[in-house]
Amino acid sequence: MTRKYLSAALSLVVLISSCCRTDAYPIIAEIDEEDETCFRYNIPHGDDAHMVFVALPNHVEDQVEDWFVTQANEMTKKGAGEFVGTLPTMPEEIKKATDGLITQRSGVYLKVQKPYRPMIRHELFRWYTPIVVRSLVETSKRQGHGWDQPIGGYSVCFDNTSDDEVKVLLDVVLESDGDEAEEEKKKKKKNLLTKDHLTPLEKNFQESITAAHQILNEMRYMERREKRMKVTADSTNARIRYFSYVGVAVLLSVT
Repeated sequence: MTRKYLSAALSLVVLISSCCRTDAYPIIAEIDEEDETCFRYNIPHGDDAHMVFVALPNHVEDQVEDWFVTQANEMTKKGAGEFVGTLPTMPEEIKKATDGLITQRSGVYLKVQKPYRPMIRHELFRWYTPIVVRSLVETSKRQGHGWDQPIGGYSVCFDNTSDDEVKVLLDVVLESDGDEAEEEKKKKKKNLLTKDHLTPLEKNFQESITAAHQILNEMRYMERREKRMKVTADSTNARIRYFSYVGVAVLLSVT
């Protein structure tokens, strides 16, 4: 059994870092038969994250895959404040297209771990059944692993012990990705003009205020995203520097 740490870690970390926004769609990792694929996920300091995973057979029909991708996106797109963590009732046509595999054992295991510490979550996937990891940092703390952020991020592995290739749908929502606090929303609502009996000039002014708020929200989101990308880049640079030191040490030892 091999571990695709380099290819999977680099590609998935980049993808997940760019997808950790509330209006992005989940991604799908393909796990080869009798193989284990791992990646690292960085959570910014002072933040926390909820994770959603769903195992799908490799031969899953397109309409079924699309339904699960859409529903996983619905679970996370409103942010951590409205994160439910459960799927709605499956339509009959989708249920029929699953070939009766719902809740059956998949042979794929989820492993979530803080490096060099005991497992935070080790669970067998059941087909089409989501596994939800809530508040990863807080859960790690409750299990005695400490609040400190691991260098390189938390380890997430998919261990496929079956003889078939498997797809794992995954999505992540940071607590900071939630909408603004309710108090902030109320303050903004108070500051907005009412729409009753407004003159054309006042209507234009109202639209300008709304547009300004949208621009400010986009700027705040970009600021948070840049901070997360900086954390990921710093972590990658640290690992590259570490491997460089190891390479120099090896060269010195053989000369």
